[in-house]
Amino acid sequence: MSFDATLRQSGGSIILSIPKSIARTMAVEAGSVVELTVEGRTLSVTPARRTLADRLAASPRSPAQWHRDEASLRDRPVGRELL
Repeated sequence: MSFDATLRQSGGSIILSIPKSIARTMAVEAGSVVELTVEGRTLSVTPARRTLADRLAASPRSPAQWHRDEASLRDRPVGRELL
């Protein structure tokens, strides 16, 4: 997949917008952390690999903040799953 993009200035930074179709393919969204790699004149953008410790630090600490679907917690088993 290949697209042309125009760089733009914002303050002291140069911004590259990623088309939504590419973001979906990469499984990233606004706020995602990415790793930038430059080799010669080639820029690569890769979703950052986060450690388990990083993921746990970013997750809500209180069960009250977990976004659960309460209805699914009351569902009964459908097949042979063990609960």
